[in-house]
Amino acid sequence: MQEHQQLPDEARFAEFAEQMAEDGFVFLHEQMRAGTVGPVLTVLHDGRVAGAIGPMETMTSPSGAPRLLPQYFGVLPQHRGRGYGRALWRAAMHWGHQHGAAYQLLQTEVGGASDRLCGAEGLASLGFVNQTDV
Repeated sequence: MQEHQQLPDEARFAEFAEQMAEDGFVFLHEQMRAGTVGPVLTVLHDGRVAGAIGPMETMTSPSGAPRLLPQYFGVLPQHRGRGYGRALWRAAMHWGHQHGAAYQLLQTEVGGASDRLCGAEGLASLGFVNQTDV
């Protein structure tokens, strides 16, 4: 994985965000353009964004421990199964470690791609929250 300070324009993060709109990436892209969020890690396929995780930010928890905040995380469906999600996940954990995060709480859709990845990475569930629209 090659590191860049700035994603090249031809990578077209906006196109990726539109394709991943249901996962919140349009909102994230707006925040990125406004400069109000930390870095976003990406993986490119043929020079275009195929997956992303971010923003990368830490915050001190009520107990005083630095924690990595939850991120938007996704890989375009046509690029899944190539290890891009795992590479992004591990790069994010490395970023968190390098920036002093002691832990991270995650939110995943039960049985979804990120939930399966977390299980494969040896993470355990702390429980479930049910949401009901009213």
